[in-house]
Amino acid sequence: MGGMFFGYCTGMRYIYVNVIGALCLLLSVGCSSGSKRVPGEPVPVSIWMFGGSANQNVWVRQAVDAFNASQSEIVVDFEAKDWATQRESLITSTIAGAGPDIIRVHHMYSVEFGELGGLYALENFADFPAVKERVLDNLWDYVAYDGQHYGLPTLVLPFVLAVNRDLLDRHGLDIPLTWEDMMAMGPVLKESGVHAFTMPAGANQDAAYRFLPLLYKAGGRVFNADWTKAAFNGPAGLATLEYLLSMKDQGFMPPACAAYADDENMALWCTEKAVLSIEGPWFQTVLGDTYEFPLEKMQLVKLPGPAVPPGPHPSRTLLDMVMVSITGYSEVPEEAWTVLKALWLEDPQWRAPNPMMGGLPALKVAFGPEVESEFIDGDVLVAAGKNGLAWPAHPAITQIQRSMADALNMAMSGALGPQEALDQAAAEVDEILQEY
Repeated sequence: MGGMFFGYCTGMRYIYVNVIGALCLLLSVGCSSGSKRVPGEPVPVSIWMFGGSANQNVWVRQAVDAFNASQSEIVVDFEAKDWATQRESLITSTIAGAGPDIIRVHHMYSVEFGELGGLYALENFADFPAVKERVLDNLWDYVAYDGQHYGLPTLVLPFVLAVNRDLLDRHGLDIPLTWEDMMAMGPVLKESGVHAFTMPAGANQDAAYRFLPLLYKAGGRVFNADWTKAAFNGPAGLATLEYLLSMKDQGFMPPACAAYADDENMALWCTEKAVLSIEGPWFQTVLGDTYEFPLEKMQLVKLPGPAVPPGPHPSRTLLDMVMVSITGYSEVPEEAWTVLKALWLEDPQWRAPNPMMGGLPALKVAFGPEVESEFIDGDVLVAAGKNGLAWPAHPAITQIQRSMADALNMAMSGALGPQEALDQAAAEVDEILQEY
């Protein structure tokens, strides 16, 4: 496997900023990080690691212990946190100016909290240009705002199609190459009580993360060229939503998918009631560790798009990332930077793809021609990464994702027609964009 690849609704923004100002005034005496220098003692550096598998947490605990044993000037403390709580935790700690020195979070928060001062710009470190050169070049745009970078990309997660190849073979079907191929599979599988495709379509970010990969494949984008208006309600967005509704109405998708979250969707796929699902490099470990699914039945392939994309843009693959950042209120940023580099830049863990980490490493060295990967269909993941496009790096992207998820849910549940649902969400997003 060689080569390299790769908010707020109207008024809420002002409320949030005013809350920050008021609380920081009230808490000004204690508005600081818990990590402080004490003469004659090692400098404490604290880490909050949001999300990650049990294997990742085992690794980071071992890496922290090894770092602490290797020197006496810094002592690191590590705490695992629930992935679902990261944004709320960042809001709270940014308001209070108290919390960890290093965080492991989703890359989209680099822009949202970097703008607010909750994260520390990496340009403050003299050796950042050298560090930057070691990471895949196309990842940096997604952790930057206004010329400053607020996180070090660590894991890359391209979205592909997970296939139960055993079910396909039993029904005499081939890997689908287009949306039309997926639709054609429906009647054959339906006779056996199996759905061709499943996806979470509840009113949450799980839904947005399955809608956007299909929108990108249809040649659509979230915003227009200058990011002043929503674009997902254009021809590509409408074609995507109408396609999903057609699959559902014909019984080729689960009738209850409008209420699914990610875990419910995955459970249905793992019980072999559906053949196809949009997933990524995390899927292999989740299947084996959480669901004990026979991995020899699973195959990852390129996510199909329509035979003739209706959107004006090239078809692309949705790319997600995990980053580590230093908080803007840390009183020991230089020591935190030393720890960050030791664990997420110098550790041998990041020099080769490891399925146990849930994603592909972000370092260039991990994709040399001599590097071996234990990922199933790792070449597919790398090829998808080469064509990757992440969510727009906008400070209000969380609220924008929610609006898009609501549109999908409203259409899939029958509450609104597809164009009406998309236009309603687009109007909400347009209002958000006016604040910037």
